Amino acid sequence: MPRKRTIAISLGLALLLYFTLITGIDAERTFAAMRKLELHWWLAILALSLFNYALRFARWHGYLYWLGDRVGVLRDGFIYIAGFALTTTPGKAGEGMRSLYLVRHGVSYAHSLAAFFAERFIDLLAIALLSMLVLIAFSNYIWWVVVPLAALAALLFAIRQRRLLVKMQQRTANPQGKLQNLMHGAVSAWDKAFALLGRKPLYAGLAVGVVAWAAEGVSLYVIAHGLDIELAFFTAIGIYAVSMLVGALSFIPGGLGSTEAVMVLLLKLSGVDATTALAITLIARVATLWFAVVLGLISLAAIELDRRRAVLPS
Repeated sequence: MPRKRTIAISLGLALLLYFTLITGIDAERTFAAMRKLELHWWLAILALSLFNYALRFARWHGYLYWLGDRVGVLRDGFIYIAGFALTTTPGKAGEGMRSLYLVRHGVSYAHSLAAFFAERFIDLLAIALLSMLVLIAFSNYIWWVVVPLAALAALLFAIRQRRLLVKMQQRTANPQGKLQNLMHGAVSAWDKAFALLGRKPLYAGLAVGVVAWAAEGVSLYVIAHGLDIELAFFTAIGIYAVSMLVGALSFIPGGLGSTEAVMVLLLKLSGVDATTALAITLIARVATLWFAVVLGLISLAAIELDRRRAVLPS
């Protein structure tokens, strides 16, 4: 199980950051705006988040199936959700801990890490595509979208070059030392991920990613609507996507601070006052990021409890 201190530190830093954000503007007005959102709106945005998680899990499970691994849907579901407990690590790399649990069920590290890499990369590509919607309202911010999208397209082109992969396999064929072993493992995962980035799985995974992340973008529109703020539907999705993209590329744990800052900025540019923009941002992050973390912690605890029960008789 991941170190409890790692999870505790990430949660503590996040709470400190959010406290600083709120007190830096107007804590009383911010909380008043957050309390204004009625229960049915909260249920709607949490349902959208669950829809996002369900679609992404279906894609993940499909990746493992494509690689020839057969893990029970329920078991794999718990392991997948448990990875959300470490969503607040840089680039969500902590979610790779799923490999530690899957290997006990016959899934090799190369396969699970390949699925993890493909999922992370395709999610970035999907979010970058959705971020183009922000150009409807903010044409001046075209470089925020074009540069990351071009970089991801170039990376995809490089990843799909078989000759480059073969060269890297030759260089890491006889690893000596921790660093070379790490490189060898990364290249092995790249080799397996190659199959997941072929046309059919790439397009299918990208389509799932676009729908899944658009659902969370819709939650921003729902929150604004619930607070009686006029915000165009596609602009809301674009703002959410750009904020997530900047947060992911910043490599700050969970995009904390960078995601919130961009979301508040774009909401303010859309005509939302600073206090309400912060309230909308905090609600969106609670209903997406921190809802996922809570579900991850619950799943992680359930998996560990089940594992300990299985060990006790022996």
